[in-house]
Amino acid sequence: MSTREEQRLEKRVQELEATVKLRTEQLIASTSRAYAFLDSLHMGFIMCDVNPEVVLTNTSVRGFLSDEARGEWTLAQIDKLLEPNLRLKELVTKSLKERRSMEFNEVNLGKRVLRLFIAPMVNMEADDAQPIGAVILVEDVTEKTVLERSKDEFFFIASHELRTPLTAIRGNASVMKKYFPEVMKDQNLSAMVDDIHTSSMRLIELVNDFLDVSALEQRKIQMNPEMFKLGDVASGVLRELQSLSDAKSLKLVAGPGLGGVPAVMADRKRVKQVVYNLVGNAIKFTDAGSITVDARAEGKLVHCTVADTGSGMSEENQKLLFRKFQQAGSSLLSRDTTTGTGLGLYISKLIVELSDGKIGLESSEVGKGSTFGFTLPVA
Repeated sequence: MSTREEQRLEKRVQELEATVKLRTEQLIASTSRAYAFLDSLHMGFIMCDVNPEVVLTNTSVRGFLSDEARGEWTLAQIDKLLEPNLRLKELVTKSLKERRSMEFNEVNLGKRVLRLFIAPMVNMEADDAQPIGAVILVEDVTEKTVLERSKDEFFFIASHELRTPLTAIRGNASVMKKYFPEVMKDQNLSAMVDDIHTSSMRLIELVNDFLDVSALEQRKIQMNPEMFKLGDVASGVLRELQSLSDAKSLKLVAGPGLGGVPAVMADRKRVKQVVYNLVGNAIKFTDAGSITVDARAEGKLVHCTVADTGSGMSEENQKLLFRKFQQAGSSLLSRDTTTGTGLGLYISKLIVELSDGKIGLESSEVGKGSTFGFTLPVA
């Protein structure tokens, strides 16, 4: 090799070394920025490989665990801190296998309350899009949870204390109407007493709904499962609401499936409340036609439906159902505060879910009606 070629080769080597050095410095700088970004997050961050095992954490999540664990962590070690509330390694494995995200609220870790979000990382450039790991985000929601629980406790106590004086007002209004007929001959006075009685009844109904929501949310209501026929409960509700439907010339129909479904295992009183809410809503939003309650067996579940020929709902409004204080009307802006609290569907959802069932809107078309349905386990 000539001297000129050696010099050219040496120069090329030097250029390559300089390029490698520059790229290494850029990679180190980029990695440092990534670590700095992760450490600046107030939310905890854990990255796992497909095994799954921890490969990266940030300062925040280390702060959550620092009182309990030191040094390098494994998912098995973190599981020991979370038991018996959560088995993180099993959940990450499931997330990777099913390629879906998972979210867990109010996970207890010592004195902390955490919210966890697990998401698989998938290599989209590969033909089979295989998972390459998972990310776990951890948020400390201790203060938020304490605040929410304090608010719920206040809500429950305040509502409970309101019920006693309201009951007294209602009772006294009834006594005045019954035992003082001479005085009630004054039409103005009689109208005022009627207003007092009607308003107190409305407020008691509102307070009772508040108490139900608080108790269900805080798991203070004791569910008493028993075996019973759903058809019997539904038929009883239809009889009780017959006068309301007659006032609007509506037809209440017990479907043919009600009598043939197997018995369910749930709290009979609470299930009646669910059926009452659904049929009551159907009557409220139906001006002509009928409301039909029917049921069918679906494996180990009984599926009950309440269908009406009422006003129906737009797709936009359907998305907002089963939320607290959200009425099932066609307009979200014009609330009918004289006939409903907006809590009926939300309470029904809590009851059905506590009974190991599901509830939802199955179909709705503006001007043609809606069908709601819920499931309960077979006894």
